[in-house]
Amino acid sequence: MTHETECRFESLLDLPRERAFSLFVDRPDLWWSSPFSEAGEGPVEAGIEPFPGGRCYEIDKKGRRRIWGTVLSIEPPLYLRLAWQVSQEGVEIADPAAASRVMVNFRESGDATRLEIVHDAFLRHGEHGPSYLEQMRRPEGWPRIIANLKEAARTAVWR
Repeated sequence: MTHETECRFESLLDLPRERAFSLFVDRPDLWWSSPFSEAGEGPVEAGIEPFPGGRCYEIDKKGRRRIWGTVLSIEPPLYLRLAWQVSQEGVEIADPAAASRVMVNFRESGDATRLEIVHDAFLRHGEHGPSYLEQMRRPEGWPRIIANLKEAARTAVWR
């Protein structure tokens, strides 16, 4: 029996690659959905600092800043690789070395972009890694984030 160790998703964004990359990196406020248990209801401000070592963060309506990732590598407009610093319980993981990994690739597909997301290294989350992997596959995990991205790609006004 093989044990799966990653969740993998592909989706088309109806944007050219440069704009799809920019949507993901420069405008997370349009698609981010907080995984933190203490974030509460309502929108949060979200940002990604687009350089190695940069923070992926959110600021909730009470002004609390939470780190949900650290940029490990970035090559605009091709890919972004980051440490996923949210535990299965929705709590911030302070050390990026103790966090799983997410690779986001942006592939040209005519006038659209094929978004490829691979989330792996769940063993970094300890004994609950396999159940966290399954949690991220559920509709409230990556499918929700991808649906938000698709909606933002459809409705975003580009300057």
